[in-house]
Amino acid sequence: MKVLIIEDEAIAGRLLKSTITAIDPDIEVVDIIDSIEASVEYLSTRPSLDLIFLDIELGDGQTFEIFKKVKIEAPLIFVTAYQEHALRAFKLNSVDYLLKPVNKEELAAALTKYKRLHRDQQKAVTDNIYHFLHQFREGGDTYKDRFLARNGTRLISIPVTDIAYFYTREKMQYIKTVNNTDFIIDKRLDDIEADINPKSFFRLNRQFIVGYRFIDKVQTWFNGKLKVQVKPAAYEDIIVSRLKANDFKRWLGGE
Repeated sequence: MKVLIIEDEAIAGRLLKSTITAIDPDIEVVDIIDSIEASVEYLSTRPSLDLIFLDIELGDGQTFEIFKKVKIEAPLIFVTAYQEHALRAFKLNSVDYLLKPVNKEELAAALTKYKRLHRDQQKAVTDNIYHFLHQFREGGDTYKDRFLARNGTRLISIPVTDIAYFYTREKMQYIKTVNNTDFIIDKRLDDIEADINPKSFFRLNRQFIVGYRFIDKVQTWFNGKLKVQVKPAAYEDIIVSRLKANDFKRWLGGE
């Protein structure tokens, strides 16, 4: 989870960062920006952000000016000493409005609120996608039953029933067969994911798409994550994020 802080008081910015990461060590504070001008310049590059914490009164103006100059899609949590701006803030994409000095409990509650809203939104999007795909497949299209792969100069068509999992390593994509053989496949995992039956395969993380018959063991891991062992064994530990863990468990149960 990537977070940006917009705060012109250096001590307040560092304190907010340390409190956020103390509440959730998985959060990465990508930067602390201290002005309207620098914020507009940074946000104009369309960085990948999950959440923005921002003060309202900065040295070169109010942060509301940022929204007039650049489109911001990430949710916002305002952290300010000025209560009178609350109504205006909530007209934006605001999750919460915290008054300084902010204590750890208030900040934790705001993060929990964001995660709940984000989870509900993601579930709605996922449900819509699966509904669309289900209708699309019922319309006569089918999932792929084989993939073209290569081993050196040799091309081979591999049936899906012979595939244990797909994985990526060092910018290359591979098929791991049930016989523990690796083949290179010239397709991105995102494209492969769209071609396979989601009842049979699950995208565990950025590196692995695994067939349910080849999941050997699932263990609870740190901070709500899961550790998955597959067969044949993978080249690294497979960790399922906390955000994806519930979907994975439902998939394992056939939901």
